[in-house]
Amino acid sequence: MSLRVDIVCGTYPPDRCGVADYTRRLCAGLRDLGVDARVVTTCGLDAHADPAVPADCLAKDWGVRSAFALARNLAEREPDIVHIQFPAYRYHGHWGIHVLPALMSRRGVPVITTLHEYCMAPWGGRLKQLLNVGFSRRVIVTNAQDRELIGRWMTQERLDLIPIGSNIPLTGTREHGKEMLHSLGVPAGNDVALFFGFVRPGKGVETLLRACAAAMRARSLSVTVVCPDPEVSYRKSLQDLMEGLGIASDVFWAGYREGREASSLLLASDVVVLPFEDGATMRRGSLLAALTHGRPVVTTRSRATPREFRHGVNMMLARPGNHQELAQYLRAVLEDATLREQVTAGARELGRAFDWRRICAATVAVYERTLEEGHLGRKSHRETAGGAP
Repeated sequence: MSLRVDIVCGTYPPDRCGVADYTRRLCAGLRDLGVDARVVTTCGLDAHADPAVPADCLAKDWGVRSAFALARNLAEREPDIVHIQFPAYRYHGHWGIHVLPALMSRRGVPVITTLHEYCMAPWGGRLKQLLNVGFSRRVIVTNAQDRELIGRWMTQERLDLIPIGSNIPLTGTREHGKEMLHSLGVPAGNDVALFFGFVRPGKGVETLLRACAAAMRARSLSVTVVCPDPEVSYRKSLQDLMEGLGIASDVFWAGYREGREASSLLLASDVVVLPFEDGATMRRGSLLAALTHGRPVVTTRSRATPREFRHGVNMMLARPGNHQELAQYLRAVLEDATLREQVTAGARELGRAFDWRRICAATVAVYERTLEEGHLGRKSHRETAGGAP
């Protein structure tokens, strides 16, 4: 009997949302493993965004009343498991996604919830998510910090840690990336420092610019920023900063890129700089993409940074907000060939832990344990309801 799974996520491509992209890639990978997985998302989105991933727009909105209707629709589909992804900005803080596990449990359908950013939520948001924790058969987290926090509210036996994967598949080429850099006007002889992700307060972009300005005193360096268009007033503040630092002509904005283009830009870069204000963790898709592409990374550390991230071994770790230290490590990677080769090899080795095949296989194992624990000694709800054997 093929395992049937409905993966619920409020956002879905073309929404520019990391959880939406994660959901699409997870569903595709599960189907490659023989799981009958489908995405369930918000009405009005493009259910045909990815031909390889079947999706259905069933949620009118994410209020409680709509959650009752969604639970009824999901039960009629007779999945073995409903797998909820949280957060997604289209939930808009409504309660529907938090009461859905209880509604499905009443209908005998086991629910698994993946909580991607519990540690980042305000206290009110954390309390809402505890409803998901309480009524889900199992909870998946993507980083050790969330495992520690949520582990205070549930038994470790119901809690699984599965890291997210790279949101940029390794499909590009360095040659294509060089062509793209040339088209942007990046001088051919310059070192290229790449930043990609959302550009907004809290991402450390100001620290990045100050660090690169300091590094430019000793080297010919160009900065390439790959991101969706920032909010207008914030982009202006960055422009003013670049002009004040005298580097406005050395920063090249590549806009939003995905797939092969983003992969090629990564491969064409000499170093990836990601100065997160709260430190590097396993929930940073941009960092994982850099690692899986085998690029040397200069980023930041905090108490939340996992022990697998090792300074001088698989990345360089500066203190958040310290542009002098960031510039020092940036220059070291560019100037010291031995260090660069060591960090690059370490990044490539670490990146294997975030391979999507491993992630999907681990997820299937969680599904199987859930069904074994919940249905031991009795029929599944599908068989009870007269579903296909």
